[in-house]
Amino acid sequence: MQNLKTKTFIALCAITPNSWALDSDRTAKIIIQGPGCTTQLKENKTECLKGLTIEQGSLLIKSTYGLINHQDKGIGSVLMKGQQVYMEQLLESQDKMVIKANQIDYQKADEKVFLSGNVSISSSIGVTTGENLEFDLKTQEIISVGEEQQPFRMEIDQKDD
Repeated sequence: MQNLKTKTFIALCAITPNSWALDSDRTAKIIIQGPGCTTQLKENKTECLKGLTIEQGSLLIKSTYGLINHQDKGIGSVLMKGQQVYMEQLLESQDKMVIKANQIDYQKADEKVFLSGNVSISSSIGVTTGENLEFDLKTQEIISVGEEQQPFRMEIDQKDD
């Protein structure tokens, strides 16, 4: 559990892969908005110094700072920062997943999401916490990364059926 990389296969995700998102989310428009955002066309980026909100169906992400790098008429990467970036999304099971972190860095080309700073991932099965977590959207692995003594904690709520 304290290895440089601790791999844990769990039924959670960071930016929900298509197989877990609601069908309606997969086809919904992506709405990106924030006060005081500036798009620099020559540099293919949009920066939101006063906050950024991203919505797509049941997906909602809010932060106090956002930087979007555009690529091929779409999104190449999204960096969101704040005291706590907040993300929520309904899963196919109709459970709501909530992620909080000081920084969320989505890299589309690598299909990875990097979460750092007081990370908490909550769903109906429990809560996963850590300081630096990497989520691989292809393999659906959450990997604890960073210093050798990187703490990783998962609590599973075993409710009586």
